[in-house]
Amino acid sequence: AALLLAIAAVRSPTSLPQSAPDRVAALDRILVLGASLSHGYGLGREVGAPVHLSDVIEASLRPGHEPVRSQAALLFFVDPLSTGRSEVAASKDFDPTLVVGIDFLFWFGYGAFATDADRMAMLDKGLALLEVFSCPVMVGDFPDVSDASRDLSRGGEKGRLLGPEQVPQPETLKKLNGRLHEWASTRPNVVVAPVGDLVARLHSGKDVDVHGNLWSGSDLDGLIQKDRLHPTLQGAIALWLGALDALVAARPEIPATAFDWDAKAISGRIYDSKARERSAIQGG
Repeated sequence: AALLLAIAAVRSPTSLPQSAPDRVAALDRILVLGASLSHGYGLGREVGAPVHLSDVIEASLRPGHEPVRSQAALLFFVDPLSTGRSEVAASKDFDPTLVVGIDFLFWFGYGAFATDADRMAMLDKGLALLEVFSCPVMVGDFPDVSDASRDLSRGGEKGRLLGPEQVPQPETLKKLNGRLHEWASTRPNVVVAPVGDLVARLHSGKDVDVHGNLWSGSDLDGLIQKDRLHPTLQGAIALWLGALDALVAARPEIPATAFDWDAKAISGRIYDSKARERSAIQGG
């Protein structure tokens, strides 16, 4: 019921979708790399069955394609470098045509480091892991999620998933994003998704308008979980659609008509796709 209320809350595009292409080569084999956001932390509580970012992507795709593969790791933060290497290595046999790493770099910038130089060196190691891919690669930038280290009003002490020492200072955050954009500017296959912009809009309380889907007022609280770090299902959909905006703008071979941009429809499709799993869990 909670999900159905969330579906109803978003104002979705009213225009009829254009015909989808039968096939888009870049969307044949999509690979998701990342951490807890991509792994779908907390989304199972909303839907009644496990939901990953790969499910959100599946629900938005219109042309034929192989099932979206996810190598996302819930415990990425425990050992980012080793986990990142493992995720990339596990993708070799898949031969992806598009890599989606919205939070792949997060723990290469966030985390406890002795110095800023160490933090920047860690980012360079994360970037190097992505250089093995020649296909289009989408990576998220670094958002300011410092609220997750200090805002206890929504979840109490147990709701705080970041320690203050894990959060880059504002100037360091600018350096991390500057280094990411510098790296991406020399690699035509890389698209940087504006994760930081969406998070900033959430913090400001301003309307979030993503490709015709509008969240405003109290609906904004429905985009982020109580931990102030992970998105809800609606938040994950908004994040994905915002990333898609950047992708289709940068890659002319990936048309906007290859996706369903209606957040309400995507939510419903995800919920319906989990009916069997939800029934098995509830029955057990």
